[in-house]
Amino acid sequence: MADRGRPLADRLEVGAPRLAALAARALGHLPGSLRRSVLRSAFDRARDAFNRGDLEVVFALFSEDVEYAPPPPLHEGPPLLGRVAVLEFWRAVLARYEESTIENISLEEASPGRIVRHARLRHRSSATGEELDYVIAQRTELAAGRVVRQINVLDRAAP
Repeated sequence: MADRGRPLADRLEVGAPRLAALAARALGHLPGSLRRSVLRSAFDRARDAFNRGDLEVVFALFSEDVEYAPPPPLHEGPPLLGRVAVLEFWRAVLARYEESTIENISLEEASPGRIVRHARLRHRSSATGEELDYVIAQRTELAAGRVVRQINVLDRAAP
């Protein structure tokens, strides 16, 4: 995706990931209410980037050796290791489904550097008629401003 179509914050994350990681690290030192507001904004930007298919933005702050467990409806196996593997996984998902969207439901900060989000994902393929609609609980751990671990599990309590 051309940088021109991205919001400024997204261009900075992709173009200067070290600077963005430094800013994310500094976020942990802000007062709780301000930190949560910034986190909500960041997850809203990630939602928007995913919904337009801009995976580089979504995973810009993932560490090179991230441990990532994809949503169970899409992956039955051990966690993926590494940012490259995560990008390849999601590129394959977006190639399989002509429509893939995410909607943020809630965001809770368990502690600075540990975030829990609930989100609804939808995937649709007119070629195969396959449709998936599910809610995940996503647990994210940060270190030095980078995502080092992200685990996605089905949220069985979701409607």
